[in-house]
Amino acid sequence: MLITADSGIPSLLELSARLGSNPLLVQAGTGNTSVKIDGVLWIKASGKWLAHAGHDEILVPVDLAETRRRVQQNADPAGECSIRSGKRLRTSVETAMHAVLRHRVVLHVHSVNTIALAVRCDAEALLAERFAGLRWKWIPYTASGLPLARAIQEATACSPETDILVLANHGLVVCGPDCETAERLLHEVEARIAITPRPAPEPNYGLLRRLTETSGWRLPDDPSVHALGTDAWSATVLSGGVLYPCQAIFLSPRMRVMPRSILNDSRTETANPFLIVEGAGVVVSDRMTCPASATLTGLAQVLQRIDDSAPIRYLDEPEVEGVMSADTYRYRELVETNSDAGRPVFAS
Repeated sequence: MLITADSGIPSLLELSARLGSNPLLVQAGTGNTSVKIDGVLWIKASGKWLAHAGHDEILVPVDLAETRRRVQQNADPAGECSIRSGKRLRTSVETAMHAVLRHRVVLHVHSVNTIALAVRCDAEALLAERFAGLRWKWIPYTASGLPLARAIQEATACSPETDILVLANHGLVVCGPDCETAERLLHEVEARIAITPRPAPEPNYGLLRRLTETSGWRLPDDPSVHALGTDAWSATVLSGGVLYPCQAIFLSPRMRVMPRSILNDSRTETANPFLIVEGAGVVVSDRMTCPASATLTGLAQVLQRIDDSAPIRYLDEPEVEGVMSADTYRYRELVETNSDAGRPVFAS
């Protein structure tokens, strides 16, 4: 297909780059966008970064009718290979979801404001108040891919005009007839659910710097992540389990806050490339990847937006096990491979 200025693809690429450069909406290679043009679904490739849309090949074309047919036959279209500009790209895990939605443009983001609400047991009721007058649906947690697409099909069967989907313990989907309309709706949604982050106590830099003098630990590039250790409520929520898939995929399915009382040279070993220190803050190792760092920032921002009376709905063990599949590790490798030094730095 010839890509022209009026094809819709340049607009999607420009919008994708804007979304990907906003860490309150997208962290690392998360999120995906698509546009349907003349029977073709153009969707972000698996592992690609939306932020790189201005200089990297990130979209994969798939036959829309064939993709929908496969979904109806319970065949997941994710992971299919396509060659674009000499590069082998795989279709996104959310290809089925983008295909079943009737809207021309679909934006899926990991909004920290959305996730801070979507991990609550009372999320649906809270959102009903904030979204009054909007066409939206709540989707209980469902594994990505074909299961999520089927859940969305069922939820919107009687209301195909639905253009906002809140995915429990996952994120936000906003749709529209064109990029401008979809982006405008996304901004309205974000304005309605905006949460002021809770102030966090200052980190104990003295203690943290002593840790960095020992075994390859360093201070994080983003100082806002220190709230994971200094904010008591964030630490409490964090110790309860996994809030959303990317936390398990890019950080760890098991995270804990290390009591400062046991910190010494022989006991700071951890399988994770970061260490959350009770009352002090966070140190990270030299092996911390760019995607993990961005995810850690996102997690801190989510936790700072969950109030201390919130009833939390964690992913259960089978759900976490479902997230940590062989495909997940391949996806994480793709995201890490596609990361670069040009990733925008979070500004707290």
